[in-house]
Amino acid sequence: MKHPLALLLCLAALAPLRAEFAGGVPTHTLFIAGGGHVAELTPQNETLRQWRVGNVNDAWRLPNGNVLVADGAAWEATPDGKRVWEYKAKETTGGGVFSCQRLPNGNTLIAENSTGRIFERTPDGRDLNVLQVPLNEKDRHQTLRMVRRLPNGDTLVCRSGIGIVELYGPDLKKKWSQQVPGLAFAAVPDPKGNIYIALLDRIQLWSPDNKLIWEFVGKDSGLPIKNMTGIHLLPNGNLVVGCYACGPKDIGAFELTPDKRVLWRYSTPKRGRDSHMAIQLLDPAITTPNR
Repeated sequence: MKHPLALLLCLAALAPLRAEFAGGVPTHTLFIAGGGHVAELTPQNETLRQWRVGNVNDAWRLPNGNVLVADGAAWEATPDGKRVWEYKAKETTGGGVFSCQRLPNGNTLIAENSTGRIFERTPDGRDLNVLQVPLNEKDRHQTLRMVRRLPNGDTLVCRSGIGIVELYGPDLKKKWSQQVPGLAFAAVPDPKGNIYIALLDRIQLWSPDNKLIWEFVGKDSGLPIKNMTGIHLLPNGNLVVGCYACGPKDIGAFELTPDKRVLWRYSTPKRGRDSHMAIQLLDPAITTPNR
């Protein structure tokens, strides 16, 4: 059965993702975003919606059905394609806005890779709680990646090029920092306060006292897994992972258990090189996604 597609930009020229799962299927619809696409894919191999976008670094399917996307700018659109909110960085050297998050107070957390500024943007256009991190002058494209505001008011910051993840308190003072062996792309906390960090070739779990307590290395899985970027921690402790720059024979997304079993994997063999840098399992029981 075919579903009507919500056309955000010229969908006619956009080849469908064609969900192809192996080893099993996800329990709910999968929301993925990356190089030129944002899509919802069902376990029954249907594409519910698909939008043409820029090179997406971060995206959310909001509870009201809208999408929130960072693809150099940050914007929100309704399921029928109407943009209802947008923010554009004045400085775009290195890439503009790379991360966004809608907050419970209605503001939107914005991370500008081009300036190192992290702040809340109010619906009426004011910038609040501005946190400034140093630019990566060696490679402006690699200043920031995923930034997340946690329920307690702390802010997790991935400073990608220098391989550091930092935690700032509500007072914007640094309270935790961890050097990692690779590009720090995404970070999410677990219920115990440990931090999962995606580093492209591996995912690590670090404790609040800076001890490495768990690690999954893609090449050790025996599967073609590389460039792990987006991570979504599920209530059962599993991780849903999206991968960047995956080829026709590579895995583009998968679900991983704490004992490192891959429950299902997703690929797009007919699309060539693809990317799924942001990912979210749309389980109705998950009211506050923490990826």
